[in-house]
Order: sequence, then structure tokens, then C-alpha cells
Amino acid sequence: MTHPTYTHYAKPADVWKHLALCEILVNEHPSVYVETNSGCAEYVLSRTPEQQYGIYHFIEKAQDMLLRSTYYTLEQEALRDNKYIGSPGLALAILGKQANRFVFYDLEIAALTNVAAFATRHSLWDRIRTIRQDSIPGMNNLLPQLPLNTLVHIDPYTIDQPSANGCDYLDVFIQAAEQGLKCVLWYGFHTLSEKRYLHEFMKKKLSGRHIGNLLGIELIMDVIQESDVLCNPGILGSGLLTCHLSKESTAVLHECSKHLVGLYEDTQYGGFSGTIYPEIVF
Repeated sequence: MTHPTYTHYAKPADVWKHLALCEILVNEHPSVYVETNSGCAEYVLSRTPEQQYGIYHFIEKAQDMLLRSTYYTLEQEALRDNKYIGSPGLALAILGKQANRFVFYDLEIAALTNVAAFATRHSLWDRIRTIRQDSIPGMNNLLPQLPLNTLVHIDPYTIDQPSANGCDYLDVFIQAAEQGLKCVLWYGFHTLSEKRYLHEFMKKKLSGRHIGNLLGIELIMDVIQESDVLCNPGILGSGLLTCHLSKESTAVLHECSKHLVGLYEDTQYGGFSGTIYPEIVF
């Protein structure tokens, strides 16, 4: 299996992001799924400390709704083959032929080749479109063509850096949201000062916008500092910003965050506390 240069997979932030994404897809049943920064559909695991703290801890300790989650079912099965399913693979596996179209953007050929191979194995090759392009200008052009029952997954890590056209990924979220499309935006941060900056950045851009059912939930490690990074399991804090989701999806996001906080009670990573706490941003 050919991999691109990505190394983020199966770390704790992926658990939060992909657990939530799976539950949203199950509830929303979009006819079109679009992903701005796809990465691979599946990866080979190597049991790094970050993966141990991420997907392995989740699979070993999941209880209650986490144990019953679609994410748990799919990743436990993949784990038997020493693999981790990324967001394109999860979307393809959950939606299958219920969806009319899947669109995946990435800058790396290896990632898009991996996605295409996964789709082919699941007999979905004729429903996918892979695009090797900066997805910010790509999405600016694509969004007006999308039907209302579209789910847009925006997963860039850096949401405030503008592309050559002057737009950033939060602008993409706002454009999609103002069209009435369902959106999930993931972002990450390493320090409290970075977190505060992102909050101000988002609040300023979202001020005065008419966006339905806006929700922002963050999960943050207790060890996070004002400006120092004491350890790095991939990311120390990350958030999901969503809009136009059903009441069922909104409720399950709250449930997912609550249960993940419980899952990481009294844990350790790299000699530091691995405990996490939630914060509602919007």
C-alpha cells in the first residue's frame, strides 16, 4: 500500500473527528459527500505511542455508546488487519451506494490513488471523483453546483491561512453554510494562546452570518499550556465546528464528547496526564 507523507492517522484527534463524522453520516444520509483534505482511505498501523493513546486506547476501553458506535465497528474490523480507516474510507463504507457522488480533494497523488483503490474494492469507483488541487479555490467553484443534501467535510488543520485567491478554509465553511449545506470543519491547536486566537478569528468571521444550528465543541488535554508544548500526541486540542445538522446529530456530538472525556480519565501520555476536557465554543 502506497502512503503519502501523512503521519497524523489514528492519533487522538482522529478518534474525536472520525467518531463524530461516522455518527453524523449515519444520521444525515447525504446524497453527496465532499472532503477538502482527504488523505488516505486506509493506513497501515505501526503502534506508535500516539496511536496507542489514540485508536488502540479507544478500541480497548470503549464502553456504552462508544462500543456501539459505527466508528468502533469499522475500526475494530480494520484493526484485525493492522489497518486504520481514514475519513474517505469511513464515508465510503457508511454511505456506499446510498450516496450519488463522492468528491475528494488532496494535493498528494498517493492519497488520491489510495482512495480510488478503496472505492474500487467497494464497487464505488463510478461514484467518486478525486481532484488533485488546492481545495479552497476548487470548493469556491464547486459549492454553487452542489445539491442541498450535501455534507462538506473540511479537514485542513490550519483554517486561517489564505490560499492564492485570498480565501481560507473558514471562508469555505461560511460559503457552504450560507448555501444551507451540512458542514463539518475540524481544526487543531497546541497551546491556549493559539486556542484563544482561533476563537477570536472564528467569532469575527462568523459574526452577523445567518448559519443554522451552529455548534462548536473542542476536546483539550489537561496538559495544555499557555505557550509551551510539554508533549505531543499529535495535537493537544481540537475542535469540530458544524452547521445545519439534525437534532439527532447535534445530540450525538455532545454524547460523543462526553464519553470520550470519560474514556481518557486517569490516562497517561509520555509521562504526562492524558486526561481531556470539553469546551463548547458555539
